[in-house]
Amino acid sequence: MKILLVEDDQPTSLALADTLMAHDYTVNLAVDGQRALELATTFEYDLILLDVGLPKLDGISVCRHLRSLGYKSPILLLTAKDHTTDRVMGLDAGADDYVVKPFNTEELMARVRALLRRDKIVKFPEIIWENVRFDTINKEVRCGEQLLHLTPKEYCLLELFLLNPKRVFNRSHILERLWDISESPGEETVSTHIKCLRQKLKAAGASDPIETVHGLGYRLRQPSPSKESVIFATPFISNQKKQHLKATTNQIWEKFQHKFAQQIVILEQVATALQTNQLTVELQQQGQQQAHKLAGSLGIFGLMDGSQLARKLEGLLEQQIVLEASAIKQIVELVELLRQEICKTPELALEPEQQADSPLILIVDDDLTLAEKVRMEAIAWGLRVAIAPDLKTAQKAIAQNLPDVILLDLAFPSPVEDGRVLLKQLTQKIPQIPVIAFTVKGSLNDRLEVARLGGSIFLQKPLPTYEILKAVTDVLNQNRSQAGNKVMIVDDDATMLTILSTILEKLSIEVTTLSNPQQFWEVLTTSNPDLLVLDLSMPGLSGLDLCQIVRSDAKWHHLPILFWSAHTESTEIDQAFAVGADGYMSKSTQLADLTTQIVRRLKRVGFRERGESAECC
Repeated sequence: MKILLVEDDQPTSLALADTLMAHDYTVNLAVDGQRALELATTFEYDLILLDVGLPKLDGISVCRHLRSLGYKSPILLLTAKDHTTDRVMGLDAGADDYVVKPFNTEELMARVRALLRRDKIVKFPEIIWENVRFDTINKEVRCGEQLLHLTPKEYCLLELFLLNPKRVFNRSHILERLWDISESPGEETVSTHIKCLRQKLKAAGASDPIETVHGLGYRLRQPSPSKESVIFATPFISNQKKQHLKATTNQIWEKFQHKFAQQIVILEQVATALQTNQLTVELQQQGQQQAHKLAGSLGIFGLMDGSQLARKLEGLLEQQIVLEASAIKQIVELVELLRQEICKTPELALEPEQQADSPLILIVDDDLTLAEKVRMEAIAWGLRVAIAPDLKTAQKAIAQNLPDVILLDLAFPSPVEDGRVLLKQLTQKIPQIPVIAFTVKGSLNDRLEVARLGGSIFLQKPLPTYEILKAVTDVLNQNRSQAGNKVMIVDDDATMLTILSTILEKLSIEVTTLSNPQQFWEVLTTSNPDLLVLDLSMPGLSGLDLCQIVRSDAKWHHLPILFWSAHTESTEIDQAFAVGADGYMSKSTQLADLTTQIVRRLKRVGFRERGESAECC
């Protein structure tokens, strides 16, 4: 498949291009928005990876212009900006997905694969043509049990025909799709590669899958039908390609390390100018731009700590020139830490950490689009996923590799397949595997039957991916102890904060108080509370604002929120529940009643009052 990568930062562009090519994608490069428009409207691409901050024409404008022309291929935006407004703007412009720098390379590749599959409606990870098995996940081709050693171009040729089974490609079109525009080989190159591909397939005992349409070009020959089921696996690239990618990444790093050092020099000039009160608007803008570029570049090379340092610097330099002494000191320290970071060796992340040891989830469902969406999101949760589209394949998968949790659909199109049969078998199996029933059926009888058969949790479709994975992790963690004793209270009345925290701490509850709502997000993410208590009216940001912020974030979406306010009008109470409150109490209520409500809500996440028996239910 062919990807247009639009990125003006050369180290980032080269590192990303090499990663994409290691996954057997053909890559064209553009360094500005105008060139991206020219290439996208001239050549056919399966996907566009588009940076937002580009010279001549920004990525948002490029995306919006392409969509106005009716451009259908998926567009994935890349940017170092992570504000909600930036994401909304990108998606409203027509982007299909949005990735914030720095990003995990494996997560980016998962998103690329998902967009390509969605666009091409490639639901199966393995395409079977007669006795040829084309593994789109692990990038392998087998004839029977024999592994074929294809060159990247031979692999891409076979992929092109398999993904477009009824389309005729002439040699010129194949050149355009599979070769970089900078290479410009002759059309005889296509004939040579097709010949070599045919010879390798024939030598392995396969029939020729490529049919010559005289006078027109080539197409995939119609295969005999195959009904064999397949199991999804976690994607990977071969060790050989990993070593090549690592070596190439190191070469790119060594080539551009001096550029990063020059960017640090500019930031050091900014720090010196701040200390001597000589900072100009121009120098401040230069420093902010260099910090922005470093935030993206260092992350690509696996230096995530350096990327975060640059992000903090960028945020500080976005402020007014007149900075407080503490901010100036922080900038000086961050620049020095950045100088140390660029002396490190890059560590490109190719796969999720501890992949082999992470929990394995088996999804048994014929809805492969949904299953693949869950699999892709599971990477960020540190989970491995296998997918079986029918019960027979599921039984094989369980026998081969025992999963930690099974997500089981109860209803299949075939009348001979019933998920409840597998559920009953699994609950009798030793060791017993937790099973989450996931189905469109949601009647009381359905739920009762699942409970009687031993199902762990009942989920009814449709359901957001987050909810599905949350249920999975809940099952995985159900035997782990949970503290559930942390409360965060936000109120501009410092006296009330002191009184309430004193009472709660006597009950062994860990309390974090905040009187300035402007610092809310930093304190929330640092304290990691199990319950949030909000005052309604506060200067700057109200409790309603803070509640909406929490409810819009995937990580904190389900955090229990209790309002504690002097307002008792029905309109204010209705507003609180409308934005996501779990409870509302008046400040005229006795403090004992408020603490009782807090303790009760904490008990739902495992909190025990001091002295309460651990065996109490």
